[in-house]
Amino acid sequence: MKKKTKKEYYDDGHTIYNMDVDGFKWHDKKKKEASSNVDKKDRWALIKSAYKAFLPKLLIIILAFTLAIVLIYFWLK
Repeated sequence: MKKKTKKEYYDDGHTIYNMDVDGFKWHDKKKKEASSNVDKKDRWALIKSAYKAFLPKLLIIILAFTLAIVLIYFWLK
């Protein structure tokens, strides 16, 4: 039988597929976007408006789960 020669592999730096994905911290360091200069007053206004938008939905979900638990409690009692 012949001996199989082992092939040597080396990394030449060639990229087969770009793994640069949006949202990762190393994403496209070459392009530095201008940061949004929002002052404290505007930032707090944005946070408050986000809470006003999501708080009713959260309360409805909590109320629905509470109602389901109460109904199950009385049904299995």
